[in-house]
Amino acid sequence: MPTLRPRARLLHTIGTELISSETVAVVELVKNAYDADANCVVLCFSGELREGHGQLAVLDDGSGMTVDTVTGIWLEIATPHRMRTRTTPHGRRVLGEKGVGRFAAARLADSMTLISRQWGEPDEVEVGVDWRQFRDPDVYLDQVELDVTERAAGDFQDGGRVAALWERVDRPCSSGGTMLLLEGFTRSWGEGDLLALRRDLSRLIAPPDADGNQDFEIVLDLPQEFEALAGPIEPPTELMNPPYRLSGSVAADGTADLEITIPGRAPYRHQVGLDRSARHRGADGTLVSGPFSIDLRVYDRDRDAISQLTAEGGLNLSTKQFRDLLDQRAGVSVYRDGFRVLPFGERGDDWLTLDARRVNNPRMRLSNSQIIGTVSISADENPDLRDQTNREGLLQGPAYDGLRDAVTEIIAELESARLEQRRRTREPEEPRGRGLFDEIDITDVAEAVRRSHPNDRALAAVVANAERRIIAGVEHVREVLARYQRLATLGRLVDEVVHDGQSSVGRIRRVTRDADRVLAGADACEFRDEAVGLVSTVDKQADYLAQLFKRIAPFGGRRRGRPKKVSMLETINSAVDVLASRAAKVGADVRVGGVDETVTLDPAELQEVVINLLDNSLYWLQHVPKGSRHVELTVERLEDGALALVIDDSGPGVPPEIREIIFEPYFSSKPDGGGLGLAIVGERVADAYGGALALVNSRLGGAAFQVTFRRRV
Repeated sequence: MPTLRPRARLLHTIGTELISSETVAVVELVKNAYDADANCVVLCFSGELREGHGQLAVLDDGSGMTVDTVTGIWLEIATPHRMRTRTTPHGRRVLGEKGVGRFAAARLADSMTLISRQWGEPDEVEVGVDWRQFRDPDVYLDQVELDVTERAAGDFQDGGRVAALWERVDRPCSSGGTMLLLEGFTRSWGEGDLLALRRDLSRLIAPPDADGNQDFEIVLDLPQEFEALAGPIEPPTELMNPPYRLSGSVAADGTADLEITIPGRAPYRHQVGLDRSARHRGADGTLVSGPFSIDLRVYDRDRDAISQLTAEGGLNLSTKQFRDLLDQRAGVSVYRDGFRVLPFGERGDDWLTLDARRVNNPRMRLSNSQIIGTVSISADENPDLRDQTNREGLLQGPAYDGLRDAVTEIIAELESARLEQRRRTREPEEPRGRGLFDEIDITDVAEAVRRSHPNDRALAAVVANAERRIIAGVEHVREVLARYQRLATLGRLVDEVVHDGQSSVGRIRRVTRDADRVLAGADACEFRDEAVGLVSTVDKQADYLAQLFKRIAPFGGRRRGRPKKVSMLETINSAVDVLASRAAKVGADVRVGGVDETVTLDPAELQEVVINLLDNSLYWLQHVPKGSRHVELTVERLEDGALALVIDDSGPGVPPEIREIIFEPYFSSKPDGGGLGLAIVGERVADAYGGALALVNSRLGGAAFQVTFRRRV
């Protein structure tokens, strides 16, 4: 019976095409040393570091191998050994399970010699591999013969090659372990390549204060011309004391227990429930990504902040040098069982799309270049976060999306704390309730000019004209902003309209096909009643679409008419209906009640206010358990005659530390919020109805916003 017979170049493909770069190849060999329970691994470059020349020795003091281990496990491609034995004798969680990482050596050099000795054994084993044999397209894999030799320990004894290398890096000679000698580089190594390798190796192991293993050392040994880059691999100490820091852990149920440090305040604990939406959770309600821990160090990049930081830390660095160092390390890296998962956190890799978030809200949001972060996961607790075949990145899917969104939510917590601190220390205090346009006012200037030059009619005319133009300009901006706010509100409705509309269209099409089949394949009289029923269903679905589009008609781009008398509760219910589908997905019970008043206002303006605030409540309700998600919209007449609408929810509420700034433009505690919703609602209510937007005590235990209308009501 015919069987599969692979060509020898299969191994070359594994080693050179699935391993995307020389750095990734070196990382794979270092991970093999870690899986061998090594405490130290040495990477020794020697000779001329150019293509076709030079040598790289990868030496570790791990458990080593016997000839039986080499022939029975190491020479087996895709061996299941690590899949069956997931922990090492010293209790480490193994990093490699596919059994192909050792072929990364083919990416680095033309030939390889393996020398290994198991601790306590008298003999050592040597294997020679000429990777060039595996590049011959005419050779089959079973035709390649390897030279495996077992001999009395020599290289692992005094005077041997292994002992000499340990002495070279000033480390005690180990009588066991493994050394790979890679000769004939497949590409040249220059200073820039070695600098990048050192930088990448310094980030390979989780930093000392993040979850990970600290009993593993990497030493880089280089020719004399690159001596400045040689030595033990350690993270730079200059970036160990950031002005802002967040660290903590996220449990499987989505509860984040965090510690936040900001200037001028002692570190404080903060607990928050992460997004409880179904797409990030399994059937049991736990995060599909699994639990993880996080550590974020954040820096301000402006000159004054850097100068203050370097002065306080006694760092002899210029602003440019500090920024360059930060550029090299910036990014949020992912570590599994203490070892880094590439390419997360690499320069230019913005897997959390932080830079795109910052474009929409630069005052509050952090850029990727401001954060040095670590996210720590494990193979056992995060089984759905699996590597891609090329060892770079994680497989796309619900677990990956959930991890990304959860990390973004946590970053938003630090962004809120940072904005509040900067507001308190750098920005002048402003009375609460100021509008977006309050700064655009020259009334005081105009009055001062009139008092100083009461007889200068020409100057008075210029000032008066300027005042009129500014007032007119502000009004024009208000109108433009109102139109754009309608467009922004419409944008949030698009998902609802598309979802409901497409669902209805799908039902219409299915029913139509059924009607065609019934009427074409049988006596029309016999099936008349069924056909009529099907057509009736089509009519009902068409009516539903008509009502759906009618709801959003007030939010179109057409110029609005004059305010008219409308029912307050009826208008509010129409706005609530727009978000009915979203409320159902969230599992929220939304109720409208209170007094019904006939008022004179623009229905679209009131609907915008309701939709903005209700949309906000529905978002935060996802952070509390299902079954306890409630929103109440209540209309009441106040003692002074004003009309009030209170939107109260049972969500997590507004944390005390941000209650004073939630109405400020560009502040948002949502991970992707633009920070204009509450500010624009407040501006709209104050401008059109002489009212105000305020945060009041919640009867449901969450957040309650009161909208007060004083004109036209």
